[in-house]
Amino acid sequence: MANFKPVRVLLVDDDEDDYILTRDIFNDIPQRENYKLSWLNNYEEAINAMLKSHYDIYLVDYRLGKHTGLDLLHEAIKSNVDEPIIILTGKGDSKVDEEALETGAADYLVKDQIDPYTIERSIRYALKHKRTLKALRESEKKFRIIFERSKEPFVIMDSLGTIKDINQAGLTFFGYTKEELLALNATKFYNDEQDSITFSDLMDTKGIINDFKTDFITKNEGVKKILISAFLQIDQHATEELYYCIFHDINGRQLEEINSIDTNKTVEYERVVKSLANEIRDPLSNINLSLEQLKMDMQFEDESVKLYIDIINSNFERINLLVTNLIDPSKASE
Repeated sequence: MANFKPVRVLLVDDDEDDYILTRDIFNDIPQRENYKLSWLNNYEEAINAMLKSHYDIYLVDYRLGKHTGLDLLHEAIKSNVDEPIIILTGKGDSKVDEEALETGAADYLVKDQIDPYTIERSIRYALKHKRTLKALRESEKKFRIIFERSKEPFVIMDSLGTIKDINQAGLTFFGYTKEELLALNATKFYNDEQDSITFSDLMDTKGIINDFKTDFITKNEGVKKILISAFLQIDQHATEELYYCIFHDINGRQLEEINSIDTNKTVEYERVVKSLANEIRDPLSNINLSLEQLKMDMQFEDESVKLYIDIINSNFERINLLVTNLIDPSKASE
């Protein structure tokens, strides 16, 4: 393959004989073309190579003259070296092995027990673990952006209600400072204690909840109606269950819905009124035309007939004024 690049492995060991033995082991790896082994025999050159990321993975002997492999490991961790480091120890150095893992070594290998399969497997798993951690860090970075910029209150808490983190929208919603809120327990915010128990039971059995309706007590605004959407996540060390909760304030949503309904009602009312006014004005126009023609054709010698004509005309004008006022925008708003 044109783009194939072997894994660049650096052995840091001050004993050349150990390098020759390690080189022979690499040559016996079934897919040895996948690996390119290099060697440095001193601490200073090794840390310089690590800082410049010249290699993909490091095999570091515990004994390095006046320094140790753990010294190099500590320096690499402090300098944010991203490539995995495998410590090579002597037989019976269990304390060294344990300290290496606690410090941040990807693995440790006992030198007397190294063979092609063991070293290839250790390198492969260390690189895989590195890729996993990188993907996890990228996911966490994206999550933090969403968490911090979310306009909805976002709370992370454990199964007992201890609040681990909260975003700015959550602080605004509850009315507390972050320090105040982290000192409180989320179960105390439920207006109904039974809701807290029901929420925990659902999370324990299902691991996820959508739109759990309840009332929360905030610091300044009293009781708020909310919907909780949450999912359960076990932390990377498998030591703790965390609830990731998003709160939806439905007090504001209900007000918007009421306003929307009122607006729709007003629009529908105006439509009906205008339609009705047009229906009334058509026959009114006919009445008015007929009345004018009647005045022209008739002689009003009879006073009673003239009186009736005046009554019809007066009521026509009154109805016409009512219709005009009804469809006038300012009158309709009133």
